Parts: sequence; structure tokens; C-alpha cells
Amino acid sequence: MNMNVRQASRKDGSMALWCRSIADLPRASLEAHFNLWRIAGDQDFKGKGGRTVRDFLEIGVMLTNPFSVDQINIFLPTLVAGEDIEDCSGRLADPSVAQGIFNEPLECTKVLRPARVDLKTPEGMFCRVHEFIRDGEAIDRSQLGIAQENGGTVLSIRRTALESVCNNLKEGDRAYFRLRVFLNPTNGHFIRVISPGDRNFHSGSEEIEYIDFRFNELRTLPVAIEQRMNADEGSMKVPVTLIAFLTAFPINSDLASSSIQWHKNRLLESQPWSDYVDSGVPDGMVVYHWKRKAEPGKSLLDFSSFVKLQTRRTGRRTVIIYLLVAFLFGLTGNVVASVLISLVTYLYQTWSQHG
Repeated sequence: MNMNVRQASRKDGSMALWCRSIADLPRASLEAHFNLWRIAGDQDFKGKGGRTVRDFLEIGVMLTNPFSVDQINIFLPTLVAGEDIEDCSGRLADPSVAQGIFNEPLECTKVLRPARVDLKTPEGMFCRVHEFIRDGEAIDRSQLGIAQENGGTVLSIRRTALESVCNNLKEGDRAYFRLRVFLNPTNGHFIRVISPGDRNFHSGSEEIEYIDFRFNELRTLPVAIEQRMNADEGSMKVPVTLIAFLTAFPINSDLASSSIQWHKNRLLESQPWSDYVDSGVPDGMVVYHWKRKAEPGKSLLDFSSFVKLQTRRTGRRTVIIYLLVAFLFGLTGNVVASVLISLVTYLYQTWSQHG
């Protein structure tokens, strides 16, 4: 079997993030931020204004000295269409959102040319958030390439986007890119659900959900992606100084186990997060945050987090199905009993007449 096909078809595939650098410039470094929102986990939640409720993954890339990078590539182990990708820069123009994401006191200034959002602390520039050019409902392909390959999708933040955000940027300053990727509930990546086989025979049941997040894990990457990473990076590999993974899920789900200890957790505030997503978010979302920081002068190679959730599923629909099943069982039992009684009576009468 071809190795590329075998690995690309794995359901436990890893994400990847790498850069293509430009020589003879101050070396870049990056932080990778991943936020997984399990909004659809609350089956009773209805989106605002009838909007569809969908889970999504947000990917943030914080680059120091971005002018030394020619392209940023992100591999997702799932197929993604262009219309399922959003630019989050406009949302970071809201100080309450920006401060909630970075946990810093920030002043937000939206700049039209080149389009961006400048985030500043009292001490000075915190980072510059790039605003992608739009082409109708999607991000313009001149700034964000989208290619489906090796069973997944490669997102490429192109040089035009990097040049735009680097305009008048000083050495040591940082640029930030943040994309939201809506997830297809049928593909089984990142979030998977195991329902008990006897759930229709109870008025409520315990459902298992698990999140399997892997980043730059070579043994679960398609070989072709690993080879492309090595070719693009060459001897100018951009070091990863921090990896942060955050997941938000409804409060009716309990965290049963985690492969690594979380950094912190909290109850998600109603504001500004209810407006952060067009569909809104359920009341009482819980946030868990994991992170790993590299030692000075070193780079993080990979990161993985396995999270198991346990959710009590009940409600009107579940109870109706349970009552219907119970009624059918009762009806079937009565019919079978009547048939058996009639059969026994018939056999007894026949035996008596010929006995």
C-alpha cells in the first residue's frame, strides 16, 4: 500500500504549521494559538436569528520579525472549503475581545491602508493584526491559498499578505494572523462522539466525546507534507516558541480526563463572547487552556492533547423516543402474549377433542 495514501486516510491525523524563510534578514520566531469551540455540543442551543450552529477551530499565528518570512503554511487533516474559512481580524478591533484573547490591557486601532488592526499596550506596540483582502464571501486567493491534498487541506498565507502587514514594521515587532475554520460534523476530525448503543431504551444516557488534537506530530502526518516541510524550511527553520491550545464546550459536559494538565480553566463570560460568533454561544460555556513554552533559544517540535468529555443527554426528543420505544415494546409484548395464549388454547382444545 502506498504510504502517502495510508497516512492521509488516518482519522487521527496531525495538524502542521511551518514557514518558508528569506535569507539575510533578522530571524523570525512564532507562537501558535489554537482555539476549538464545541458550540454544537449543546443540542438544545438554537442559533441567534436562525443561524446554523457549527463547531469551529481558530488558528492564530504570531510572528516576530515577519518580514523574514516568505510564506506561512498550515496543514489541516480534513477537507475544508474556502467559504468555511473566515478572517478574525475585524473581531479583534473590539478591545474586550482582543484583551480576552491575549489577556493584556490593549488599545485597538483599525487602520484602513494597509488594512490592519494595531494592538498597543501602555508600553507600546503589542502586535499588528493583518486584515485579509476579500473576494466576495471568501478571502482573496492572492493572500490565502487553499489546496486540498494528502487527504487534508493546506492553507498558505502568501507573501502579499506578509508584505502588507510588514509595512513600516520595526525589527522585533510582531504580526498576527487569525483564521476561523468551520468544521464539518460528519468528518470525525478533532471532535468525535460515541453514543451508547442502548440510548433509545433510557430517558437519558451518558455520551462520550473526545478531542484528539495533534500538532506537528510527524508519525501521523502524511509523508508528502513532512517532505514539503523539510524542503520549505531548509536551514532557515522558524522556531516555535509557544504553543497554546484552548477548548470551549458547554457546561453540561464534564471533563472526564486529559492527557496533560491544563494551564487554567474558567467559565466563559457572556460578553463579549455571545457576539464573537454570529450564531451566539450557549450560556455557561467552560474554557480549558493548555500551553507549552520553549526554553530560551530552543524550538518546540510538537504538541498533543487528548481530552475526554462525558455528557448527560436527555430532553424532550430523547424522552419521546424512549416512550415510543417503551410503547412499542409493550404493544409487541401484548400481541405476542395474545398469540401464545390463542395458540396454547387451540392446541389444548385440539388435544382434548382427539384425546
